[in-house]
Amino acid sequence: MKPPATTTTSKIQLEWWASPGVVYFFAAGNPAKAVKIGVTAIPKKATLLSAVIQRFKSIQTHNHEMVELLGVVEFSAGEMPTRDAEVLERELHLRFSPLQRFHRHTRGAEWFTPSDELLEYITKHSTRPEALGLPRIIGREPILRKEEA
Repeated sequence: MKPPATTTTSKIQLEWWASPGVVYFFAAGNPAKAVKIGVTAIPKKATLLSAVIQRFKSIQTHNHEMVELLGVVEFSAGEMPTRDAEVLERELHLRFSPLQRFHRHTRGAEWFTPSDELLEYITKHSTRPEALGLPRIIGREPILRKEEA
């Protein structure tokens, strides 16, 4: 995995990096079948809640399992907080690479098989969603077929 860029001439990229950001941990399934380690920025007209909800909805829409927000690591200090978040995301992807569920350098490479070490890291190093006023789950419970009820 190549490191995040350190320079850019793109105004859009510079605005992204200069925004506050978060590294998030989403679990798919209960019990967790996979954990997504990702990053998002909080644009100027957004809040932590709106930025995380936007990612949450997108991830849930593309996942047939219920998705749960396990925690976030906030980045707001410095000149380029979201770039700092990207650095942590990359470090975590490398650290937990033996647990990757898809090939590196693909979008699916952000999904990891849960392990005690990964779940312990999330517990120790991230903030629980409730502490930040963020939902743990969005949407409704899955609809069960009559034979499953």
